[in-house]
Amino acid sequence: MRHTLRLSKEAKEKMKEIQALENKYDLIPFRMAMVQLLEMGRDNLDDNSAAEWFKQIQKEEDEEKTSGERSFITPDLKRHILQCAVELAKYSPLTLFAYIKKYYVIDI
Repeated sequence: MRHTLRLSKEAKEKMKEIQALENKYDLIPFRMAMVQLLEMGRDNLDDNSAAEWFKQIQKEEDEEKTSGERSFITPDLKRHILQCAVELAKYSPLTLFAYIKKYYVIDI
């Protein structure tokens, strides 16, 4: 038996906002940002901590240029994912889980 998720008007608006973020960042970066957000912890991911992560990404990018190595995930994609995670952190975990339940089929 499948349960239907009923959302308030406010929750529906938040779902639209999150959908706009998914459209803005595209599916893969959005999903990776969701994982990043859950791994890092919503409370630890704000504009200040993100600034430190952006510095770390820049440092890694500079090191890659010097060494000639390339990582699988480009620095631009890392920044893209991080910025999306920062924006997602502004929503409550329950809102994010409601979004996931409503819009994603999880197949493991």
